Amino acid sequence: MADLFIAGAKIAVPGGWLEGSLLIHNGRIADIVQTLEPPAGAEIISVRGMAVIPALVNGHSHLSQTFMRGLAGGRPLLRWLKELIWPLQGAMSEEVLELAALLGLAENIRCGAGTVVEHQKITRTPACTEAVVRAAKKSGLRVVVARAWSDRGNGAESAQSILDELEGFFKQSDGRVAFASGPLTPWRASSETLQRTHALARQFDSFTHIHVSETAEEVEMTFKETGMRPVAWLDSLGVLDERCQIVHAVWVDEAEIGLLAERRSPVVHCPVSNAVLGSGIAPVKAMLAKGINLRLGTDGPASNDTQDCFENMKTALMLARASSLDAAAVAPRQALEMAAASGGLEVGQPADLCLINLNSVWSSPQHDLDSALVLCARAGDVEALMVGGDWVMKDGRLTTLDEEGIVKEAQSAVKILRKKAGLDS
Repeated sequence: MADLFIAGAKIAVPGGWLEGSLLIHNGRIADIVQTLEPPAGAEIISVRGMAVIPALVNGHSHLSQTFMRGLAGGRPLLRWLKELIWPLQGAMSEEVLELAALLGLAENIRCGAGTVVEHQKITRTPACTEAVVRAAKKSGLRVVVARAWSDRGNGAESAQSILDELEGFFKQSDGRVAFASGPLTPWRASSETLQRTHALARQFDSFTHIHVSETAEEVEMTFKETGMRPVAWLDSLGVLDERCQIVHAVWVDEAEIGLLAERRSPVVHCPVSNAVLGSGIAPVKAMLAKGINLRLGTDGPASNDTQDCFENMKTALMLARASSLDAAAVAPRQALEMAAASGGLEVGQPADLCLINLNSVWSSPQHDLDSALVLCARAGDVEALMVGGDWVMKDGRLTTLDEEGIVKEAQSAVKILRKKAGLDS
């Protein structure tokens, strides 16, 4: 792989910005310099003052739900799941799952996401998850497939089948496509299986990824059954640690926030989805004050209804400020760091980076680059995306996926899916 010299950039580095150039060597950032003198033999790309930031991380999605956009329809979470989402999920074939995942991954590329955590909820057979894996490999993105499971309630699986399938997938993890344990919720997972799957994930240097306290109703369900709130219950099992990703955490109280901080459990905040479903607003200001590792996720397109990481950043900032009545609750740089799961680009890192054109009527002029990115820029401003030194989008065009063909095929397939699910006669 020839060296690549990206010249004339505004580069997001830890603590601020540097105007200069990046040298990419063997898929990693070899140098970040202020001078514009390229090394001999390097390919030179001038980016004309574009912002170069770490590739964003979509910390929680359900790619199958690209076929379910616009269906929230004023329904609360549990009713929405029962009336619309579960019937559609039940009707999806492996071929449709792969197509839905390709559509979602193409959207993530357009939104500047170099890494996607996919909470893969349709697991009738291993072939369902394998369909998503095929799409992930085609995309060129880094994708973590958190294989969802439940051993309680409708569609419950046996603990042993869950463990066997997870172990098989863990053994397939590589540099681009990895796997995690994805218990759906505390109220659909038994304590013993949670403990065993979490231990297995740790054995394979992976993690647990679980919806927790998304709605007040779910908190009450766990409390009635266990006498504890969900975060405290997970802690009592020994599952709450730095390898346990808590998704949503909308209805956590002060004691639970303290536990999350003490156990160093990352929290994946999904502000747009929580707002669309009327679930509530996570106490972001309080969590940041405790030093919790906060990340951002779009959630599935059925509840968001996009995977726009830029909309997500701005919404996270706005809701935190509005709910706390504090205009300083979240700074633009904090929102950017949550979205990128990074403080900035550094020498030695994998070359996962995003080029953003800020020369638009909505982003110009720039008094402050952090504000321009978080408050002004849009997903459509993403000009290029690199993962591990490879372009997955360049000059505004996807290089790994046939975007036009995927969209056309999806529009035809969704009509058949709706009839199969009983939503259309």
